[in-house]
Amino acid sequence: MGSQIFRISTFQSLQNCRSGYRIALSFLILTLLAMIGLNACSSPEQKKKERLKVFEKFVTQVATHIFDRNPVTIRESITHLFREELTEPVIQKLQNEGNLPKTELGIVKIVTEAEENHTTNQVTVVSTKALGPVEMDVVPFQVTGTVTTQAKGKLEQPKTFSMRVTCKLNEQTGGWPQVVDISGLTTEAKKSASKTSTSTKKHKHRRH
Repeated sequence: MGSQIFRISTFQSLQNCRSGYRIALSFLILTLLAMIGLNACSSPEQKKKERLKVFEKFVTQVATHIFDRNPVTIRESITHLFREELTEPVIQKLQNEGNLPKTELGIVKIVTEAEENHTTNQVTVVSTKALGPVEMDVVPFQVTGTVTTQAKGKLEQPKTFSMRVTCKLNEQTGGWPQVVDISGLTTEAKKSASKTSTSTKKHKHRRH
């Protein structure tokens, strides 16, 4: 009888040990899988892809905001450019080139002329190409796309644009890119504004 009890007790102990072993093994496997997953997520290649996505999204937004001449959205676009996306030297450069308004009055003028002439536009970014390693703090991008103007409900022929946008992304920029230089910018925005201004003046002259 005592021998039988001992066998049963030993069997139960073995069962408990095996059960505990399985639980420990399962936990170990899950831990290893989690570690592998974390290592994969933080791998240099994965970080490079994520960084590239941030840059591409950013330069797309910058191009859209620079060429925006929609009277409904231009104020918001200018605000993003001035407060978040462009450094002060870049803002001054684009203003001197006539690609950005210099004052609040300049924004009002663009909006007023667009509303009077029933014009708007749509910016489409076609490609963004990194011209250097995205792991670096400063990375230049070639950005190309089209600007389609709509006047009194009629779409004009889309006009292409191309520019080199140099971005900086590190701890100094707070983890979000900033434009430190723009070069080779076609003056599509300037031409659109000038065209609108000219047509408005002609329209006012006819009324007088």
